[in-house]
Amino acid sequence: MDITYTSAAALSLEALADLFTRSFEGYYYPGVTTAEALAVRVRVEQIDLWSSPVLLADGEPAGITLIARRGDRTWCGGFGVVAAQRGLGLAHALTAEMVSRARSSGARRLTLEVLTRNERAIRAYQRAGLAITRRLLIMSWRPGDDWQPADLPLVEMPPEALLSQFAALHPAPVAWQRDLPALLVAGGRRGLSLPDPALAYALVSGDAESLRIADLGARDAEGAYALLRGLQARSRSLISVNEPAESPLTAAFHRAGFVVADEQHEMEIML
Repeated sequence: MDITYTSAAALSLEALADLFTRSFEGYYYPGVTTAEALAVRVRVEQIDLWSSPVLLADGEPAGITLIARRGDRTWCGGFGVVAAQRGLGLAHALTAEMVSRARSSGARRLTLEVLTRNERAIRAYQRAGLAITRRLLIMSWRPGDDWQPADLPLVEMPPEALLSQFAALHPAPVAWQRDLPALLVAGGRRGLSLPDPALAYALVSGDAESLRIADLGARDAEGAYALLRGLQARSRSLISVNEPAESPLTAAFHRAGFVVADEQHEMEIML
């Protein structure tokens, strides 16, 4: 098999979306995407299509990794090999190419997230030199039989106004998708805060059936707990992805009845 590489920028967004979808076939979570959704991700997550390698097997696209960049930091926003080409060692080749291209871009660090149960992917990343640095939790909540709503009214505010508090209300480093540069350009979210937004706020999307927390900032766990109780009064289910396990705010999720629905390792290599 002849293995070569091209840049993701050489493919149309339609072709990239198709390759990305096929590369996540059979994955733990659906990886279906469209050209429109991919275009949004490129903008919001600062994905560098020129630096993102597409693996070609005998001239046909067989794998992809998306590399995002901010300053001297890079992040893998998706990695996969199409089902028909798995088990042939292509993941190792593509991982090495990902690290090489991140290094060639002038970056000094590359990070990614991987499900803790995805042992094959973890081994491939470790073989390329990445090391596990911390755990990130997927937290979810639904009301139990003994749940009682709290009388904790929240204030609606423009997201950009709440994000002025970002640095002060995040005691632990956040994941790439939840960092300030992404939040500032992402749309479709509502801002909710305690009466004093300097204590706690959240950016959410969804409705009364299900809310997704895109960002939650709080001065301390008590403020985070009060905010979560207020959100629970607004929807019948909540989910928050990539909460740092060691963050002092994570205790508020447990106290509010959230459970760990899944876990990821954050992995890193210095380039």
